[in-house]
Amino acid sequence: MSLNIDLFYFINNGLANPFFDAIMPILCDCGGFVTLLALCILAILVLKYYLKNEKYLKIAKMCLYALVLSGIIAACLKLAYQSPRPFMQLEHVRQLVVPTEPNSFPSGHTSSSFSVVTVLVWCLRDKKIIITLLMAFAILIAFSRVYVGVHYPFDVIVGAAVGVVSGVVVLKLKA
Repeated sequence: MSLNIDLFYFINNGLANPFFDAIMPILCDCGGFVTLLALCILAILVLKYYLKNEKYLKIAKMCLYALVLSGIIAACLKLAYQSPRPFMQLEHVRQLVVPTEPNSFPSGHTSSSFSVVTVLVWCLRDKKIIITLLMAFAILIAFSRVYVGVHYPFDVIVGAAVGVVSGVVVLKLKA
């Protein structure tokens, strides 16, 4: 077997336990495009109309732009490659969530979370604890997508790269 499949089985089957079975399906949804889109829009509205904080409003807008850019790139790659999800190709996959579409490569949840986290990490770089928590969040989203059986490790690695690149592009254009 390939390293991608071996690592998939290690995470999906080898690390299986009741705690992860309960928490990973919930966690993996936190990094989805729709969830993060709603949070970005909410942040923009609160920062613009209630808190009137221009610095953080700019950051929230950059998060939104990075999220949209990563979503477009991930969607284009999914259409171009049309790679089936692990549970569609492999036996003995522990599928803990139902994906919204059949294409696996790259992980959209991972690209979404890494795009927003990249912007936040750069803009909040002097806040070490927040940075650590944000990076842990993005990594856990990526891990959870493999754990719940809907992505291969390579899908989440490329998804993370798409997210980071999207965040950096937005930061370069807006800085």
